[in-house]
Amino acid sequence: MTRLPYETKGGAFSEGEAFAQLMEYLRLASEAAYAIGHHNNSNENTVRGAGFLKVGENLELMRKAITNFATTGRMN
Repeated sequence: MTRLPYETKGGAFSEGEAFAQLMEYLRLASEAAYAIGHHNNSNENTVRGAGFLKVGENLELMRKAITNFATTGRMN
């Protein structure tokens, strides 16, 4: 997997760009988990399918929690 380079502004690390990258990776991981879950469900492997769908949900919850923490400073 190719890792995206971190953006810098005049040689200085950009926290905003790194945060955006983190959110994008979590979104992509969530979509992949949902796709695997639906694929397994369509192939009648419902236990594994349900597990991957739950992984997708948990990744979405993680994105929301991180965004909330970044904007409010609280983990609730």
